Amino acid sequence: MGSRKLLVTSIAFTFLILNATQSLADNPPRRILSGWLPDYSLARNLPTVEGNLDLIRDISPFWYGLTGETSIKDKYALGKYTTPIEQVIARLKANGLLLLPTITDDNPKLVLANLLANPNSRTNIVQTIKALVLKYNYDGIDLDFETFYTQDGRSSWPALKPNWILFIKELSTALHDQGKLLSVTTPPDFAPETKRAGNSVYSWAEIGPMIDRLRIMAYDFSTTSPGPIGPLPWSEDAVKYAVSQLPASKVFLGIPGYGRDWITKVEGVCPKDFASSVVVGAKAAVVMREALALATSNNAIPTYNTTHAESTFTYKKTYVDPTNSASFCTANRTVWYPDERSYTARTNLVGKYRLGGIAVWTFGMENSAAIATIRDIAKSIAPDQVLGTIATDLEQISYGSAFNLTGVFKLPDKTPVSALNVRFEIKNSSDSNWRTLAAGVTDATGVIAVPVLIAQKSQIRLVSEASWERSEGKTAEKIISVVPSVSLSLPASVKAAANYAVTGQILPKVGGIKLTVKQNGKSIGDITTDATGGFAFDIKPTATGLAKYQVIVAAGEKNTAAISDEITILVR
Repeated sequence: MGSRKLLVTSIAFTFLILNATQSLADNPPRRILSGWLPDYSLARNLPTVEGNLDLIRDISPFWYGLTGETSIKDKYALGKYTTPIEQVIARLKANGLLLLPTITDDNPKLVLANLLANPNSRTNIVQTIKALVLKYNYDGIDLDFETFYTQDGRSSWPALKPNWILFIKELSTALHDQGKLLSVTTPPDFAPETKRAGNSVYSWAEIGPMIDRLRIMAYDFSTTSPGPIGPLPWSEDAVKYAVSQLPASKVFLGIPGYGRDWITKVEGVCPKDFASSVVVGAKAAVVMREALALATSNNAIPTYNTTHAESTFTYKKTYVDPTNSASFCTANRTVWYPDERSYTARTNLVGKYRLGGIAVWTFGMENSAAIATIRDIAKSIAPDQVLGTIATDLEQISYGSAFNLTGVFKLPDKTPVSALNVRFEIKNSSDSNWRTLAAGVTDATGVIAVPVLIAQKSQIRLVSEASWERSEGKTAEKIISVVPSVSLSLPASVKAAANYAVTGQILPKVGGIKLTVKQNGKSIGDITTDATGGFAFDIKPTATGLAKYQVIVAAGEKNTAAISDEITILVR
């Protein structure tokens, strides 16, 4: 490595390297699961969240609706639940989850679009959302503004698009200034060459630098007639386009936990109790965890469609007048729904495109096998755990002296990590946070071995940079103490009973350090260093002969105890 010193402003790392693989089964799963928590049925939905904390980074309680530039509807409060929202928030936060509640656009057609066109009302919306986040100390907010494409119409998009971008920019700044996150949920958009009808008004490329999450609602493909809820090729095309517009790590694929049960044909005349509901085209929601039971109870056998990556089955149901068994009708019904194989196919896109993860609508709809397959995939693409160790040849150095630092970065199976970016960090008594002083890259053995020079007592550590493939690795923290250097300015000889001024300097230059002056081994007074580390005292030896002087430095936050050289003078 040579004899170069590592100063507080520079570092030279040389590492060794070796290519190796690790058994990913030993890793904890990558935390790729996020999604929405509806305000209803918390008793059913919370167990999915709390039972899978190793998979989940953040969740979005579906609790709020924007109803004006200064008003937000609290859907949880309107539900009149017995558990106060503060208790639910505390419970979720206690599990270490990031909370990004979803706020929907609950305004009539074009209302929000017109509000965003006005700079003042746009700012008011930003401040209203910010106030909500700060009120409950949420970790951020998730926007689910769907009226733009469900009601406003495509003709409004050219005027809306620039205002939407300005709004996201202003909201992003307001939230990021508070250390909060911004998530945006949108329907799919697609590259023009796919010739799919997308939703370009959401401007993925333009808002990408300003947001922290993009959640793609890859569902509701079939709404008016039987068909897949979110066919896999359609979903993957949206993902491909998204990762071309913004960093893949910000992209989360929204996947459905529900299906639909359509009526395709009705035979006979339905009794009056069913006349309005049992009609061709009517549909009902089917949650994943109940779909197989529905098929079984109706003697149907689901078929998995490998192209769409969803299951489907048909059945017949008869609706009888309870007062007249001769009055009945029979409906042919077709069901499409996702199952655990559907989740496998979509979750695999996380690894294929290096996405941030998946977002499920909603927690609590899934079956246990679906969660199991997410965990298996999350383990298979989990980032390698990087384990770092740190050692020094000295734990106490004299001011101006170096110590030798050795760091080693390996995988849990002891394999050295190659080409790993590593930061050298330090924190002393003046720092409230760790400071990065320099960086280097590992080579073949994953070892760093360099001399380091620091000016005062400090904590040190090495931190490897996180990537999609690897977790951040931190070594333990070590404390290196610095023994001050003390110099005294004394004459070679003095007259007995005469006063003499003595000056001195302590390095590092620290003020407020307590010093004790000794003459012939006995204390003759205490003094304190000034802001530059300087000090002064008077001596008045009375006996002729030799007098010996020393300065004792008391231990402090920035230094260890120290003692100056003993200086002998002649008293004549």
